[in-house]
Amino acid sequence: MKLKALKLACNCGTIESNLSESQRCAECRAKIARWRRLDLIATGTAPKECSRELPVAPARGQVVPFRESIVVPSGDEDFELVDAPYRAGCPGRARDIFDVMTAQATRRKGATAPFTALQVGTARDYRDLNERIAGAGVKCSKTFDDHVGGQGGGEFMDAFIRDKQRLSAFEAAIGEGVAMETRRRRAAHVKGVVIGDVQLRAIERKIITTQRLVDMVCIEEKPLGAVLKLHGWCSGGKNIITLRAALCAALSRMQGI
Repeated sequence: MKLKALKLACNCGTIESNLSESQRCAECRAKIARWRRLDLIATGTAPKECSRELPVAPARGQVVPFRESIVVPSGDEDFELVDAPYRAGCPGRARDIFDVMTAQATRRKGATAPFTALQVGTARDYRDLNERIAGAGVKCSKTFDDHVGGQGGGEFMDAFIRDKQRLSAFEAAIGEGVAMETRRRRAAHVKGVVIGDVQLRAIERKIITTQRLVDMVCIEEKPLGAVLKLHGWCSGGKNIITLRAALCAALSRMQGI
């Protein structure tokens, strides 16, 4: 009787329920596990436009297809830029935060991309550089195998020092500016105010530096709304626009390094 009552209470066959997984029947838990497994496989499967050689890798995340461009002659003295042809499908890359923010910004009809191609490329170079430096001290790491010939420790140290110098140049271009600054009439940390028997929620707005903004978006892959919320700001349209402008300005200064 208990099993029958539990099966009726958990609304077996649907996942839209306020019950926890432990309160569901065995059949319902099996269906939920199967749905989750299928969703995980779908997330790790490359799109149809990509090459069939890309394996299913759920830990990799979603894949975005892209096509390399080549210059071909057009007429006697002209040239044009066309997509490179692929027999088995185009290559793919892992979907990152800039793909997510671009998709969100261009969801409305007629909207343009919030970042230029150079800004996105610079942000990805900065992210890859930080990951390469962070993995340099790991034993048996192959982080610098594509930079050095493997003839000894000298080449590794040269490549590591070169990357550290480039990272310092990136940080100098980012600067010590402030992307979001608290107003003078409102302190950055205000304790809770008690009015009668009601205690208002404490206002904890924190200053967002440009360096912290670039690191959270490019390295930690957090959207602008999450950056604002983690610093106590309201993730409204005006704050998003201000933060995006500061990020674009920083990425523009980092180009060419």
